[in-house]
Order: sequence, then structure tokens, then C-alpha cells
Amino acid sequence: MYVRQGFGRRVHMVSVVSVVIGLIVAVSGVAGSASAAPGDPPPAMSLRDLGASTTVTFPGQQGEVSLSLPVAPDLTPSVLRADTQVPAFVTGGSIDVLQGERLISRTPLPTGVNASIELPLRGVRVDQNAVNLTLRAYLRVDGFCQFDPDNALRMTNTSVVYTGREAIPQTVAEFLPPTLRGLTIYVPDDVGEAEGAAAVNLATAVVSQYAPAPVPIETVALPRGSMVPPTVAGPLERQIVVNGDADPGLTIETSRGSSYLVIGGSDEDLLTQTQFLTSNLAPIALSSSAVAGALHNAPQLPQSVQTLSNLGVPDQSITSAAWPRLTFGIDQTRLGWSATGVRVQLIGSYSPGPSGSSSSDGAIAVRVGDRVITTIPTDDSGTFNTWVDIPDDVLRRYTEVSLTLERGNLGETCGSGYRNTLSLSSAGEITSEQADPPQPAGFGSLPQALMPRTQLAWTTGDSADVARAVSIVTGLQALSAVPLGIDVVSMDTASTSGQPAILISADGAGLPDLTLPLQADGRTLTVTSTGSSAQASTVTLTPGIEFGALEVTRQDGRTLVVATSTDDARDLDALLDWLTADNARWASLDGDAIVQVSGQEPVALSADEVNQGAEEPDRIGSWIIAVALLGALVLAGAVIFGTIVIRRRRGRPESS
Repeated sequence: MYVRQGFGRRVHMVSVVSVVIGLIVAVSGVAGSASAAPGDPPPAMSLRDLGASTTVTFPGQQGEVSLSLPVAPDLTPSVLRADTQVPAFVTGGSIDVLQGERLISRTPLPTGVNASIELPLRGVRVDQNAVNLTLRAYLRVDGFCQFDPDNALRMTNTSVVYTGREAIPQTVAEFLPPTLRGLTIYVPDDVGEAEGAAAVNLATAVVSQYAPAPVPIETVALPRGSMVPPTVAGPLERQIVVNGDADPGLTIETSRGSSYLVIGGSDEDLLTQTQFLTSNLAPIALSSSAVAGALHNAPQLPQSVQTLSNLGVPDQSITSAAWPRLTFGIDQTRLGWSATGVRVQLIGSYSPGPSGSSSSDGAIAVRVGDRVITTIPTDDSGTFNTWVDIPDDVLRRYTEVSLTLERGNLGETCGSGYRNTLSLSSAGEITSEQADPPQPAGFGSLPQALMPRTQLAWTTGDSADVARAVSIVTGLQALSAVPLGIDVVSMDTASTSGQPAILISADGAGLPDLTLPLQADGRTLTVTSTGSSAQASTVTLTPGIEFGALEVTRQDGRTLVVATSTDDARDLDALLDWLTADNARWASLDGDAIVQVSGQEPVALSADEVNQGAEEPDRIGSWIIAVALLGALVLAGAVIFGTIVIRRRRGRPESS
């Protein structure tokens, strides 16, 4: 099978994503580890750390994929390491690594189960901080060889080894590595609102710039008079000090053989200096310091009509002796709002099929997951141009749509099938309307329900609140294909503005009057549905419990994200630390609230599902509420995914 495909943003849209993170303007640095000195080579980096899928799939007997690796100055990629998954009918073969027309290496393919493979990269040339490669597989087969998505050669757990010593940045422009393993942002221990806002916006911008590669970000407090990080950054890590008392602008400083960045300025200018770092002007700052002038950062406004290309979907074409299959994604963050009534224009072509053969009949099945939402009959024209409605009940934050050309002309031995081609144009239009309330609801509506701009407010505004805000906004930004607009305001402003907002009250005090999905009043817990019915259920517990929670609610037509606790900020901090430890946890959140009881795994809660049995009290009563709320205690050690399943099962009526 031969594949020609451009690559979009989302890693699950294609076998492997071409990730070119050129001279990304982003700063940073997590505190360096004790085992790594400044300038040491970085450890082997997973493709996930570079923004791609760790699984590389070669379609067909002669499959080919493209891969682009970001490369920091003075480093060189030396080898690709992976485990292999080989179809049972494959008896051997090889994988070539090419750069342009140059053969870099040829490696025999091991056929053992999960056998390791190393693809040498010696001699590759770095161009504009990236290495663009083609991986080409040649497979030998025996008898049956039905290549399809379930029977393909795969490299899994793929990682890259770099050699050399990273150059220590000397200018603002050089401070920004093509790939970033971590960032530490230092703020004063008596941080002001402007400094906190600068840290929040800096963290959001860095995550957006490096997406889809994950960037761990830590926020640390320093004494007001100190502007030197207490530790040294590790390889491909960065450190930034945000302090309004520092000289205005961005300044590179050095300490113990490493460098870090200091951002200073007045309350009015500090945010501008921070924005400069991730602006298009940063690469021209070829000195150790720079002062930014006024910058304009207009929010992206949603459009009711766009093209697939606007959503990052490229032109695609695939040829296969099996049923050719193409996929593309509908990302609500690219649509710019929580969407409903989504319609997609599908334009493309296909092989008409062998003339005079009954196998020329067939159809293009359009699916979301396993659900066929429509079929497009094929004919002798070899083209299609049709509109498809995406049902609201299958829409998610990111909805993958597949097209499969299905015919009955498949052979089971190599060379016995007819080769089919299926192509999709990126010029097809996509239309949508804003959903009110959002669809899906709760965590599934984030971050698109906060677009195009959202406000952020905290009750104390100390360095711990700033760290909490950074944790929340970076988690939300990692879910978005476009930058989020975050405005740090007072709690009073956020309470009355009518705009979407993120509210942080670590101890549960100082919040406006809200109806949250889960609320505690002494030993009484109340679960309130967020829909128009506003159904509520209560349960009184002896003894009571204390918890930290992240909750999503609607008020006066706007979405609010509330971070709070019953009275102990440590429970909220434990929840945010748990979410930050694995980026996949943010993407997996479901329901209206996630609750952390001290010492236990977080539990997800859907208020509508808890309350759905209100009209059947004999089937679902207060005991089921207790199961949902006390899952962290009763189901000690259960992970969130398990508790979600239990919650859903308990919410269904039992069969008679």
C-alpha cells in the first residue's frame, strides 16, 4: 500500500504526525535533575515528548511514513528505537531510513513478538532545527496477506536518542529550544496580581506554542529580593523568573554554567514583556536583553462556515489492495465554540473498480467510531461531493470521522486483489452553530465553552493560587488546538461580567453564590444537575468527608470552572497534582466534577446520572449517591476510569 498524506495537528489522525517545531518561541525550564549537568545530552525522548504518536504504522506491504524530528543547536539525532509488531503472515523484510533521496540506513526487520529494533540515523543533516525523514518498510510474506488497519507493521514505544551537548543560550532568541522537556516559572513569594497574570499567560503560551508536544510546567516561589533560581536547569529545560522589580524587558542571566531568563517591568508592561517571548518578534531578539513595545493579540472569533483545511485537515489519498480508509478530525476548539448542527462537505475521488465486474459495486461508509452515520454509493464517475450531518450525540471535543471504500473484491493472497484508491479534499466546507448549553456537557465542553476568551480569578492571589492557576490553564490549553485567551481579573469582576470564567478558591471561601454540581454543608452533600431541570439529591454522611474538587457548571448562559475544597487546600492541590502528572488525565475527564478525598484516587461525578433516577426512587436512591460520592473511600485504589464505569453502570435501571 502506498500512502500520500499531509499531516494535521492531532496525532491520532494519521499513522504518525510530522511534527516540525522549528524555532518555537517558548521559554522555560524545570529544575534540573541531579544526574544531568548543563549542556549534557538529553535522555532518550519518546515521540510523544516530540508531539507525535509513539506508534508508527506502515500501511501495506511497502508502507511509507514521514517523520520530522526537532533538533536543538549542537545536538544530532543518532538512532530511533522501538518495539515491533509484525503481522503473522510476514516472514521478514527491512526498514529504510531516507532523507530526501539519500539512504541513511537499512535495518533487517525482526519477526519475533515485540522484538526491539534500532534504526541508525548517522549522517542525517539538520535544516532549520529539524530533521525530515522518510521511513519505508519492505515486507516479505507467505500465503495469506490481507493488509488492513488491523494487520499492519507497527513500531511501538518509539523514541529518539540525541548525541552532542546542547548549546547554552546567550540571547533571547537562542533561549527558545525547538523542543522543551520542562519549564519552571519563578514568581515572588509575595506575588502581585500583574506578576501572577504574567506567569499564567506565559505558561499558557508555552503549552500552545509547543503543542501537541507536552511541556511539564512547575511554578515555584522565590523571596522577593532573589532573582536567581536555586537549582540548575537540565538538558532541554528552561527557567524563567517573573519579577516586577527586575529591569524592564527580557534579560538572559547566567549562573553555574547555565542560563535563565528574567522578565521584569511595571504592572502595566509586565504582561506585554511576557507575550513578546512567544510572539513572532522573539526570533529577532539577537541580544542578551530586549524590551517589547505594545503588542496586539486579538482573540480568534468563531466562524459558522470554515473548510476542512482551516481545521488542520490536509488533502489525503491512500491506495490499498484492501478496503482503503481515511480519517479526519473535527476539533471543536478549532471551530471556536461548543458546536451543534455540524455538517461536513465531503469532496473526493475513488477507483471506480474493475470494468464489468460485480465487485465494482460498493459504497463509501462514513463512520464516527463504530457507528455508520451515512453511506455514499459509488458509480463509474469515481468522484463524490456530498454533505454529511454529524449527529449531536456523537460529537465530542475531538470527533474522528472515517471514510472506508467497501467492496467485495478482496483477495486473500498477495497480488490477487484489485488495488483501490480513495482520496479526500481539504477544500470541503464545515458548518456549525453555537450550542447552548454546550454539547457535550461538563468536562467534555472544555475548553471550547470558554472560547474565545475567559476570565480567571482567585480568592487570595498568593503564589500557591498562581501555581494552581498555572496547573489548570495549562491542562486546558493542552486540550486545545488554538491559543486560549486568559484574562486575570478580580473575583468580583469575574462574578458579574457574564463571561466564561475559571474561579479558584482553595479553601472554599470567597466564591460568589453558585449552584455547583457537588456542594457540602457540614455532613450533608448535595448533587445538583446542571441542566434546565436543576434536579437535586442530598445525602447525609456520618462521619462527614472533606475533599478537593474541580467542577464545571453553567450560570446565566456561561460556563464556569470552579476549583475548590471543603476547607483544606491540600485536597485541591493533591487533585491538581494528580491531573498534572499525566496529560492524558485531562483529556479523559468526564462528568461535571472530579473529587479528591485525602489519600484516595480521584472520583468523577456526573450530576445528571446521579439524579436520573429521581422518578424511580425504588431503583436509585440515596445509597447510589453515596456510592458515587464515597467511591474514593469504598473503592480504594480504583483509578478514575474504573470509577467512571461504575458510576455509569449504577445509573442504569436494572433489567427486570
